[in-house]
Amino acid sequence: MLLMCGVTANAQSISDILRGLGGNTSSSSSTTSTIGNLLEGIFTKTDITLKDIVGEYKSAGPAVTFKSENWLQKAGGVAGAAALETKLQPYYEQYGLTGMPLTIDQDGNFTLSIKGVRLSGVVTQGTEKGTFIFNIMVGKALKLGKFTAYIQKSGKNIELMFDATKLKQLISTVAKFTGGKLVGALGSLLDSYEGACIGFQMNYTGSASTGSGTNSTDTTSSSSGIGSLLNILKGGSSE
Repeated sequence: MLLMCGVTANAQSISDILRGLGGNTSSSSSTTSTIGNLLEGIFTKTDITLKDIVGEYKSAGPAVTFKSENWLQKAGGVAGAAALETKLQPYYEQYGLTGMPLTIDQDGNFTLSIKGVRLSGVVTQGTEKGTFIFNIMVGKALKLGKFTAYIQKSGKNIELMFDATKLKQLISTVAKFTGGKLVGALGSLLDSYEGACIGFQMNYTGSASTGSGTNSTDTTSSSSGIGSLLNILKGGSSE
């Protein structure tokens, strides 16, 4: 019933329902807002810091969320967001965007490998909650520039997302190094979702070698299990 409310234009907001159940304290308000946003497919602006994302990860597929409820509704609600992830999955497999290893150490140094292409650089805290700036280089010579990333955390896993246009730029550049090119269908798909944050579901695999002892703190424990719920919407496993 809650999920039906999230995708019905005239239904009461899930955030409103959860807020009513959660009481009036500021803590309850924060918790219900976080859970509600995850259910509704809106980017959750939590106070995670660099130490909260230190670790080693592996990409498990696409992740999609929207910056505002207006953009979400234009895309068809949370069902539309799930459908977009399904559309992206075969392209992610084609470009080697699943199974990618990502490492972020306690000093903000990161490495990300895509089909043998090694991206590296430094990640710093952004000015808005939940945002981080990735200064990305290919090898040691080519600078790709600064990419604003939108990060949500559930348990120890994270969703690492970029504006759709920036993700297109990133994939296109990597494709050139692997001897391929960005297919028109994927480019058009990304162009059609202005206002969307699109990226990767990153599963935590361990602490970073230079960041041991500073394992990330779970600042969004209240959202544990939400990832499984959204996975069910996409027809995946609940495990």
